[in-house]
Amino acid sequence: MRVARTLAAGAFIAGAASVLATVGAGSAGAVAVTPLPGGVRVDLSPADTRWVHNSNFGHTLAAIPHPSAPSFGMALDAAAAVSSAHPNGRVVFTVFGPLHELNGSMLALQ
Repeated sequence: MRVARTLAAGAFIAGAASVLATVGAGSAGAVAVTPLPGGVRVDLSPADTRWVHNSNFGHTLAAIPHPSAPSFGMALDAAAAVSSAHPNGRVVFTVFGPLHELNGSMLALQ
């Protein structure tokens, strides 16, 4: 059952990344989703990072009924704000764990 929850979490995050790729300003394939043991890594392009910042997309994600959603959404908005101040700034995050106990890291890169 734990494997199913982990796969569900990965599918959820990959789905969110797909939404970013579709709705964001970047071109096709601009969001890279890499499977990791027990999780996923998501790399946003500079254009998608600016879109996340301009649209406050993290605030939208924070409203999802999940215990991790508020902190993830606030961290995403903060990282996007820092990164979008630089021409090639981008956000990279990883998510690990079962769906009910997600954890991970987020980086703001320039």
